[in-house]
Amino acid sequence: MMAVLLAALLGAEVAPEGARQLELAAAPALAFRGHLEWLSAGLGADLREGPVNPANRVLALPQLTAISELRPELRLEYGNQLTALLRPRLALQVERARVGGAWAAERSSASAEWIEAYASWRVDDSLTLSGGRQSFQWGPAELVSPSNRIFHTSGLYRDPLYLVRGKQLARVNVSAGRQWSAVLLAEVAPSGEAPFVADQPFESKAQVKVEYSGEGGDRYLGLTAGAGQRSRAWFGEYGTVPLVAGLTAYLDALHTVGRLAWYPVEDGAGGATFAQRGLEGRRLRTMVLGGLRYGFAGGADARLEYLFDEAGWDRSDLTLASRAAAADPRLVGRYLAPGFELPGRRFAYLSVLLPDLPPGKRTTVQLRSLRSLTDGSGAAFATVSHAATDAVVAFASVAATYGNGLGALSALARSMATAGLIVNW
Repeated sequence: MMAVLLAALLGAEVAPEGARQLELAAAPALAFRGHLEWLSAGLGADLREGPVNPANRVLALPQLTAISELRPELRLEYGNQLTALLRPRLALQVERARVGGAWAAERSSASAEWIEAYASWRVDDSLTLSGGRQSFQWGPAELVSPSNRIFHTSGLYRDPLYLVRGKQLARVNVSAGRQWSAVLLAEVAPSGEAPFVADQPFESKAQVKVEYSGEGGDRYLGLTAGAGQRSRAWFGEYGTVPLVAGLTAYLDALHTVGRLAWYPVEDGAGGATFAQRGLEGRRLRTMVLGGLRYGFAGGADARLEYLFDEAGWDRSDLTLASRAAAADPRLVGRYLAPGFELPGRRFAYLSVLLPDLPPGKRTTVQLRSLRSLTDGSGAAFATVSHAATDAVVAFASVAATYGNGLGALSALARSMATAGLIVNW
């Protein structure tokens, strides 16, 4: 083989067999990589007595749950041009609920789903095309990303069991050097998840974002715009800028005329129901998150974020919504999934990450706290993980809420606890 390559470099005539070997040597390599994660955990919850779910009769939420799941990841690469990624999830779950003051029968289920399953073609250094079920996130914030209208994720209850399911996307990535990039996303088919806005059919959406990044990568600015089949067009922006050593300020914002969401309204007969009055009028409404992040030299990280959603429910809306859901259990879905990442208008969020703790720098602690400034309710969440070996990780999480049965963050549960084990191959 060395002789063949040398002959080619010197311009010598290569025999047919040698030429074939040269072609094979230059052909892109086919590579396969795989990873398997096995999670097993037990969960417990203390539910709050409230008008929406009295004695747990409406939702029958489980107080005890045991779950075991496999999360394989399979990656196939052909050179640096073609990539296929498969991330299935196989889960077994057993749960038991206490309903009306008595334990209900045990429920068990088995499920299989695709978290991600897509193919990507790197046409050249500036253009990449992708299609299939995939997850695509952006923005500097931890709590939510208002400018991303395809993925509505929240970072409060994020532990090893947390996952973001992919959407059926067609994606085009374009770059111009290291500083400019653009992404076009189109959600082209339903993914099988419950709708973000309850009782609404699937809505295809498209969104484009353009991003400029500074030389060092510590500052960047992105602009986004998009539209859906039924919801009105939107635009937004996100960015980050360093202030002093270790301290960074960031922003993520959305602007839209109205919002495709459920709002509680009086029904004219002394009761309440839900309607999509958020699409009325032509006034521009803003959802904005501003934050500060401080990174310590040892790897610790602290964040303070403030979220304001002009189109969200105010305090009277929260009360009226609970009245509507309490009066008609068929409306509980609209109460729980009205079309907002968080139910309310103003929130304050604090997060602290402490990595590399003893023993052996193998322990990580994450503390999070969220308070609704709309009605004073709140939630706190803590998770601890310890890498017992390079392949085995133990974790535990606890959560607690404060407020009453009508609170934005306290309507359903008082507290929750999780303990589990992760094994990697």
